[in-house]
Amino acid sequence: MKVNKTADSSSKQVVRKQTKQKKNIKLVALGDSLTQGVGDSTNKGGYVHLIQEKLKKKNKLNVSTENFGKAGDRSDQILARLKKNEDMQKQLRSADVIVLTVGGNDLMQTLQKNFTSLSSDNFANVMASAEKVYTNKLNKLLKSVRTYNSEAPVFIYGVYNPFYVYFPRLSQLQKYTNEWNTETLSVVAKKHDMYMVQINKQLSEGQYLGKTAQLKTTTVTDLDKLSENELTQVASNKKEKNNYLSSDDHFHPNLKGYNYMTGRLYAVMMRHKKTWLNEVNK
Repeated sequence: MKVNKTADSSSKQVVRKQTKQKKNIKLVALGDSLTQGVGDSTNKGGYVHLIQEKLKKKNKLNVSTENFGKAGDRSDQILARLKKNEDMQKQLRSADVIVLTVGGNDLMQTLQKNFTSLSSDNFANVMASAEKVYTNKLNKLLKSVRTYNSEAPVFIYGVYNPFYVYFPRLSQLQKYTNEWNTETLSVVAKKHDMYMVQINKQLSEGQYLGKTAQLKTTTVTDLDKLSENELTQVASNKKEKNNYLSSDDHFHPNLKGYNYMTGRLYAVMMRHKKTWLNEVNK
């Protein structure tokens, strides 16, 4: 006598969701000059254009982008624009991927107000207070982004020290840049599907990455009494240049710098591709 196993075996079958890659991706970028693409000699929009091209080539995707970068914006100013700009809100709602550059102008505002006292004990207290203010503003911005889109992953760039190659002895600048990134990471790490894209070391040290000891012996400028504007002027006249930064302002990334930013963004995006690349068929 044969036993019919059909019913029993079917009851043990596990219904699995099948995933396949999306064909169309919408990436919305908001932030400051790094999102706007200042310094990109092609004038195509820096990393926003480059990541679009990379995703098309590497992943065979149809990629549309929206760029809401504005040079000079601090975190609170990006938030103010988001609250007022209905197009930004609309585009965020339909985004598959959100990218944000934020924090650089918040940091520079604090540094510029205290440039001649970077090494003082009091400035450490000033920075500690400024970091708390910034994390509060960043939390508000990210919360607002999530009100328009609760599901798309958010990739947030860290900041870098554009003066490092020119003034490596000004160690306080790098110290506070590192701290700023640590504060950003502490906020991002607590958020659902939000990820930080680190660019600090490469863009700060440029082609001298791993060779900074040699660099420090070749730069002996006394910086104690230089203002931020004077630092920029000295940078223009120095032999050592950061070849990841624009030769126009020695501050923003050039095309090489934006290509590096794009590579870092792509790597982090692919580590978390389940959050944006795969669509689930139930």
